[in-house]
Amino acid sequence: MPESDAHIPGMNAVSFVAYCGELAGLPRVDAMQRAHEVLFYVGLGEARYRNVETYSTGMKQRIKLAQALVHDPDLLFLDEPTNGMDPKGRDEMLELVRDLAHNKGVNLILSSHLLPDVEYTCDSRRGDGQGRDRGGRADRRAEAAARARLRAAREDAGRRHRPRSSSGCRSPDSIAMRPTRT
Repeated sequence: MPESDAHIPGMNAVSFVAYCGELAGLPRVDAMQRAHEVLFYVGLGEARYRNVETYSTGMKQRIKLAQALVHDPDLLFLDEPTNGMDPKGRDEMLELVRDLAHNKGVNLILSSHLLPDVEYTCDSRRGDGQGRDRGGRADRRAEAAARARLRAAREDAGRRHRPRSSSGCRSPDSIAMRPTRT
């Protein structure tokens, strides 16, 4: 999820997210279907045909999350996902990020200067490389456990079958995306 806006002027949200899906290698029809799914998931289902330039800052943050999710990544980098959002939108975005990490099986690397956001959404945290807030013993244990789970998942990846659609994405049934409350 990019920090700065990277939308294409004149496009509506569904066209933009579908285009991002095509850039990631999805066939056009699958990219369009997936765009609708992720836009509903991030709470932009009703506004998906509006021009992206008319969106508020919070809505633009949501579309950036949608374009990052359209190709069904296993690892997601989020840089200040709540930047510029109002308190309600911020809470909703944190719920989405937490849902991705804890219920959808997406691995996250979250960059934020707001420690409560990191603590709420993530299982472990690291400092800024300057010796500040490197996490405590419990965090180191959690990180070791997470590394062990990731290692086991990599080793098991060839043997395990995840339901996928013809486009290579997880099937909608296995993801069970739901619109968020607005």
